[in-house]
Amino acid sequence: MAIRLLKEKGKYNDKQTGEERTFVNFYVECGDKRIPVEVKYFGTNDKPDKAYSGRKQILEAFAESLPERSNSAPSAQ
Repeated sequence: MAIRLLKEKGKYNDKQTGEERTFVNFYVECGDKRIPVEVKYFGTNDKPDKAYSGRKQILEAFAESLPERSNSAPSAQ
């Protein structure tokens, strides 16, 4: 069984500021199942997690991109 690390990149508008932002979602694909993966933040109010962005960058570097979703539905005839 093949196991792959996948990433999905996209953009959204922040509800509070209206600014356009980017996101990256990660998934592990095992056979025909796709499992979402969260990059955990280990910081507290007293100590920020300085390694968080590094962990996220490593996952992004090794993950394969998901194919873009098609917004068009097939036409019924």
